Amino acid sequence: MVTVAVKDVSPEWCSNDDGQRIYDVIEPILLNDQPVTVSFKGVPSITTSFINSAFISLLDKVSFETIKLRLSIVDSNTHINKLIKDRFASAQTRAA
Repeated sequence: MVTVAVKDVSPEWCSNDDGQRIYDVIEPILLNDQPVTVSFKGVPSITTSFINSAFISLLDKVSFETIKLRLSIVDSNTHINKLIKDRFASAQTRAA
């Protein structure tokens, strides 16, 4: 399993460009059918734009089921967890 530390990949966590840096690292791992863990250690807060680019864009390449099986989020806080969960829920609702 590969662990990606958000703080090491992107110096900031608010823009689409910041999220794209994370996407660029995790997307090939998921496409290679490997599990990936994303660590938010030392990251106090993120934005919806960041989440959209880092994670929601993955739905263009892999299924939500694949993401649930292979993507793990660790070292996060309640704020980060809620934003990620809400954005995926919203994306799933729109896709249905």
